[in-house]
Amino acid sequence: MLTYAGAHVANLPNATAPSGQELIDTSNITFKAVSSGIGLIINIWAFFRVSGSVFNPAVTLALVLIRAITPLRGVLYCIAQLVGAICAAAIVDALMPGPLGCATRLGGGANIAQGKAARAEKLD
Repeated sequence: MLTYAGAHVANLPNATAPSGQELIDTSNITFKAVSSGIGLIINIWAFFRVSGSVFNPAVTLALVLIRAITPLRGVLYCIAQLVGAICAAAIVDALMPGPLGCATRLGGGANIAQGKAARAEKLD
């Protein structure tokens, strides 16, 4: 929830305080990374005794494959993780003004053809 909320806040347009001063611009990758880290730390601290701090269905699948947890428990964990993520996203969307304002786009005046060509060169 904190990760999604951090991305949402970082992508809000610059606002101004009632006094007319511009608020701190948080639209950078560091703010998103710190909010992700803090959110994970809080969740680990709160839930490590319940699930061993397994919050990702991919990690749950890996634990099932190495037989660290039973398949039934793995399925239940995955269901709980997905429902929790959906509920957290709904709460953040309800609390924040407007939709999440992020999009992937090319920078530096590059057009789509130039971006595809650069990507093809990296893949070769």
